[in-house]
Amino acid sequence: MVFTTVKLDKERNVVLGFKAMQEFKNITGESLTKIDFEDEDLEVEQIVPVIYYAGLKHEDKELTLEKTIELLDAHLGIKGAIELIPQIMQDAFGVQVQEKK
Repeated sequence: MVFTTVKLDKERNVVLGFKAMQEFKNITGESLTKIDFEDEDLEVEQIVPVIYYAGLKHEDKELTLEKTIELLDAHLGIKGAIELIPQIMQDAFGVQVQEKK
């Protein structure tokens, strides 16, 4: 299992396997593999927290999307959370994602 370690309230491992991808689609209605991270209309405030939530839920069955957002805000901030997305996608799928500037 390939994961990306992130430092939130503690070190946590983001894993984007099939279960996480299904969770992402259940919440957003979109396939994670079809998200265009270079699309100017991409709603990062919606997509980014769900990527983390879906990828972290395997470690903490009590984790909620709201708690994930609180952890991201408290420990990474918007910039830090967005900057890790290319690494998370690379680790999970072996694909490079360009950062939005």
